[in-house]
Amino acid sequence: MPLDITLFGIQMPTLLPIFVIAAVVQILIDRIMSDAGIYNHVWHPGLFRTAIFVCIFAIPSLLIYN
Repeated sequence: MPLDITLFGIQMPTLLPIFVIAAVVQILIDRIMSDAGIYNHVWHPGLFRTAIFVCIFAIPSLLIYN
């Protein structure tokens, strides 16, 4: 996979669309976990949400750049 993507004549790094997709996936997972009441059992919900986002973003990033 190329490390740069050209979209409408603008060259951008591949990590930018991965970041946007990871953000959308994290929002969906956040809503599901919030409705299920999982955040009531987590010590620090903000830290937990950040850790989930980092995991979602890191997996495809490592697959591309590895």
